[in-house]
Amino acid sequence: MIVAMPGEFDFIEWVRSQHKPSAFVPVPQGDDLAVIRWLADDLLLIGVDQVLDGVHFDSKIHSPRSIGRKAMNRNLSDCAAMACVPAVAVTTAALPRGIGLDYAKELYLGLRDAADPFDCTIVGGDTGSWDGKLVLTVTILGRSGDIQPITRSGAKAGDGIYVTGPLGGSILGRHMTFEPRIALARELAATGRVTAMIDLSDGLSRDLPHICRQSGVGAVIEAERVPIHADALTLSQDGRSQLDHALNDGEDHELLLTGRLEGLGLPVTRVGKITSRAEILLTREGKTEALTAAGWEHRL
Repeated sequence: MIVAMPGEFDFIEWVRSQHKPSAFVPVPQGDDLAVIRWLADDLLLIGVDQVLDGVHFDSKIHSPRSIGRKAMNRNLSDCAAMACVPAVAVTTAALPRGIGLDYAKELYLGLRDAADPFDCTIVGGDTGSWDGKLVLTVTILGRSGDIQPITRSGAKAGDGIYVTGPLGGSILGRHMTFEPRIALARELAATGRVTAMIDLSDGLSRDLPHICRQSGVGAVIEAERVPIHADALTLSQDGRSQLDHALNDGEDHELLLTGRLEGLGLPVTRVGKITSRAEILLTREGKTEALTAAGWEHRL
C-alpha cells in the first residue's frame, strides 16, 4: 500500500476547517478570493509585514507557534499606530522543504492566537515550499471604527512626546511576546489630543525622525524622562548604557505619540517635546547633543 505524505493541499484543507464565522466574512474560505463585507462609513486601512528566519526570529530557538504570533502581532501593532480596529488578514508562508504538516499547523495556530482576541479573521493566503529559510507574510485590513486614523504627519511645535511603556532590551524575549497596544491607542485617539503616532519597531531614535520628517518639525528628548525596561539594565552589562539600549534597541512595539495629554490620567510617559526647528536633540545632565538614529535598519 502506498501512503501519501501530507502536502500543501492537506494543509490548506486543514486551514479551511479552522475557519470561524465573522460578520465581515459572509463567504467561507475556499475560493480564489476572499469575500468581505465592509461598512459604508468606515475607512479601510491596509498594511503588510513579513518576518524572516535569522532576522526577526530564530527557528532553531523559537517555536512555530511563537513565530506565528509575532508575525501577526507586528501587523496588529501597526493597526495600533493608526488607532484602527483590525478586521481581517491574509497570510503567506514560504516553508522550508520537509518542514512537516504539524509545524505548519503550529505556525497557523500562532497567527490565530494573536488575531482571535481582536476578532481578526484570517480569510486566506498562500503556501509554498522551497530550499530557503522560513518566511511569513501577513497583510492586514483594518477599519477606522468611528475614530479618525492617526498619521505621522500631524505633530506641531509645542506638542509633548510620549511613549506607552518602558523601552530597551527586547531581544531578551519581548521581541517575540509583545502585546499590540490597540485598545490604548483607540482610547488615546478618542481624546482628540493625539497629533501623530507610530509604533516603536526600529527604536525611538530611528522611529521619531519619521514623525518629524513627515510633520516638518524637530524634537527634543529628555534622557531622564525616558522609561527604561529592566531588560535594558540586564543588557547594559555589554558596555552600552541603559539609555543607549532604550533609545536604539527596537522591537519594543510600544507607541510613540505626540500631542497634549497632560491631565487625562492615561498610561503614557512624556519624554520630550516637538519643536519648530528641523533637528532632533537629546538633553542629558545639562548638555544637549544630536540624537543619532541608531536603531534597526534593513540594509539593501
